[in-house]
Amino acid sequence: MKRQAPPELATAAASPLRMLTGQALLDDMEAFRKEVTATPETAREALRRIGVLGKDGRLKRLIHD
Repeated sequence: MKRQAPPELATAAASPLRMLTGQALLDDMEAFRKEVTATPETAREALRRIGVLGKDGRLKRLIHD
């Protein structure tokens, strides 16, 4: 049986994939947090990307009955 190649990971075009550990990982996470929360608009865009806000800016209902 042929071994399949692992699926490609989705990465941002501007940042190459790299594995970080320890303090480097914490520093990277802090830099990302500062970037995302720099302005209300960047925060809204981040929430849209992860699916919490819809395109109209309203909260999506994430849990259905």
